[in-house]
Amino acid sequence: MDQSHAKLADKNFVLFAEGCFGLFTSKIAASLIRYRGDRCVAVIDSRKAGQTVQDVLGYGGAIPIVGRVEQALHLHPEVMIIGKGLHSVELPSGWKPHILAAVDNGLHLINSIHYRLTDDADIARAVRDKGITVWETKDAPTVPLNRARVLDLDTWVIHTCGSDSNIGKKTAALEIWNQANRSGISTGFAATGQSGMLISGHGIAVDGVAGDFMGGAVEQVVLEAAAGNEWVVVEGQGSLNHIGFSGVALAILHGALPHALVFCHRLGAERTKVWETPIIPIPELIRMNEELTVFERPAKVAAVSVNSVGFTEEEYRREAEKLEAETGLPVVDPVREGGAGRLVDILRAHQRETADRQPARQR
Repeated sequence: MDQSHAKLADKNFVLFAEGCFGLFTSKIAASLIRYRGDRCVAVIDSRKAGQTVQDVLGYGGAIPIVGRVEQALHLHPEVMIIGKGLHSVELPSGWKPHILAAVDNGLHLINSIHYRLTDDADIARAVRDKGITVWETKDAPTVPLNRARVLDLDTWVIHTCGSDSNIGKKTAALEIWNQANRSGISTGFAATGQSGMLISGHGIAVDGVAGDFMGGAVEQVVLEAAAGNEWVVVEGQGSLNHIGFSGVALAILHGALPHALVFCHRLGAERTKVWETPIIPIPELIRMNEELTVFERPAKVAAVSVNSVGFTEEEYRREAEKLEAETGLPVVDPVREGGAGRLVDILRAHQRETADRQPARQR
């Protein structure tokens, strides 16, 4: 992310989530409200207009949901952020009038989908006429191939992997990042997706990078996040067992070359999103991730971070204890528990325990 993009991400914004605003149906919007809610003036979703984000998400307070961008202009947004990623390279039907209305009213655009907005002739013309900035978060800068330069760092690298997409890998990483810094461990955040980029102010959307260069993109982000820091937390994407998103998960695992893993899972989930393939047993998935780190720096899972939304406290405790018994690992929900304090303590202990086990780099 260059400086102009960082400045754009720091302006007051309206979130576009037409027809999809929700905790799991617009994860970019949900993440930005959790971590950048002070900059969000409104959400656009005509199906939920009249409600607040608190009504829909259970957090975020009184930020209003409106049906059209014009209804948010009195709140003085400067940017409209498309708050949903898509498994498509097409502009969804019905979105174009909203985007044109934002441009006509002078709002800059941050695009989170693979379709490039200015590939549409009408949007391109309006953007040009109004002098609007469009940030295509899926546009990747030129990066080198992965050369395993992360192994030369003194910084300790943590990576959040998991059982599926949209289950809390980014949230776990952000919570660890925030808590580690509060605890006196200088920690960088390596954003690998657009939500993490917009929240932290830097990073690369790795899924927009050509396959051969994804590992190098991750390497570059980790090197940048490591500067002056003791720890780096690398945001995970997809999962090794997901037939659609296994490639980016493996690229991050090999580009980041972590010392430790935090495995993430949504309690109760039995199938992957979108493709609906069965999620294999969590202990097997943990072993799969660990085994694929062996090339340069073997790493183990230190803890399991879960998303327990929808569970009562009693249900959560019961399921967490069951998962702990199955995996032999501590299970933590950093959102339910009000932060990642326990995860940071676990990671500190893991760092001490494994300090003498890391092999020297083979040259």
